[in-house]
Amino acid sequence: MSALLLGFDLPALLLGVAAALIVTLVLKSWGQTPANLPPFPGRRVPIFGHLLVLGSEAREKLLEIRKTTGDIFSMYFGGTLIIVLSGLDVLKEALVKQGDVFVDRPVGGFSRTLKIQNGIIGTSGSIWKENRFATFHILKGFGLGKDVMSQKIVEEINLYLKYLEGLSGEATNVQDITTCAASNVTCKIVFGKRFEYDDTKFIGLLLSLNEYMTLIGGGNFHTLFPFVKYLPGDLSKTKRLVQLDREISGEMRHFIKEIREQERDGLASSNLVTSYIERMEEKQKSAEHTELSLYHLDRIAFDLFVGGTETSSTTLLWFYLYMIHFPDIQEKVYEEIVREIGTDRCPTGQDKVGLPYTNAVIYETQRLASISPLGVIHRCNKETTIAGYTIPKDVPIITHLDAVMRDDKIWGDANVFDQRDF
Repeated sequence: MSALLLGFDLPALLLGVAAALIVTLVLKSWGQTPANLPPFPGRRVPIFGHLLVLGSEAREKLLEIRKTTGDIFSMYFGGTLIIVLSGLDVLKEALVKQGDVFVDRPVGGFSRTLKIQNGIIGTSGSIWKENRFATFHILKGFGLGKDVMSQKIVEEINLYLKYLEGLSGEATNVQDITTCAASNVTCKIVFGKRFEYDDTKFIGLLLSLNEYMTLIGGGNFHTLFPFVKYLPGDLSKTKRLVQLDREISGEMRHFIKEIREQERDGLASSNLVTSYIERMEEKQKSAEHTELSLYHLDRIAFDLFVGGTETSSTTLLWFYLYMIHFPDIQEKVYEEIVREIGTDRCPTGQDKVGLPYTNAVIYETQRLASISPLGVIHRCNKETTIAGYTIPKDVPIITHLDAVMRDDKIWGDANVFDQRDF
């Protein structure tokens, strides 16, 4: 009514805005393409770019594209130019030899959709450097890469096995239990606490995390067209993704608040949160410029919780699945463990050297499962060249890890579990 009183025709206004948006997207999608880029796979369509080339089976399609374009190719996702690095040599050149050039994260896209401007994974430059250094320094203090960390893992494994024994051999979906166990190792270090396997509130948080990761991995429509979160409905699940991000972030802030309250009462245990705050306050007291802040700590806790939960538990579940399908390999793993360690104690980090077959089976699980087929999106912080092609400054880079994990030239028949004796 107010729109009519002001002389506006609201439907016409909305239609005009939509038309202007479409025109803008068309013009953007047909903007000037930089010279000497890696080849494009197929025809570029207005608004969608090369999305229609990928279709619904994007993972398999990317592998097919590599066969015709080579180890490096360009694509337009909507109006955004993206370069895909696929081959082992190309990835080594970018991530190892030119690692300092490809270290940054895209400014827009996923981070813009979720409004991520803090933490480690979604930041670049001085914010990323100082927070990453501080986080890894603290984690090393807690035994990262040392046998101290193995002891923390063993403690959780013993509780995990005890819980499984209590099921008395009943058929059980172990996904929730396994995810909780994997997450507890991270939670113990980051928050100084663990959760029981039947803690319904924590299981609910893990289920939200699982849905969150599914939506991130299920498509990038929300990344390419962030305006869809303002449209009616939620066909792209962008609004749901934003909601889950806020819910999980809220729980991280709640955990940090609890720790700070315990610290004031002298009850806080040693954990990453307290160590980070101590480091931050020391720099603030000395009037030293610092990028450490509670604002960044919130997202660092989020990043570590997600990373320490999802990848570990998913790898374990794939390992279980493969061992069920390959009982002969399972038997060889068991025989090696019994021969080298026995049955009276749990393995430690020091036992890794004596378990070459077991390690090989774990690595093969990680290769074939390929749980992060596209890795994390990178960004060039300056113009460079790879394989004779120009990589423009600020262009998003997809590291196509799947192409390496499933390369027949490297692995033979890369789509089957390697059952050799390694």
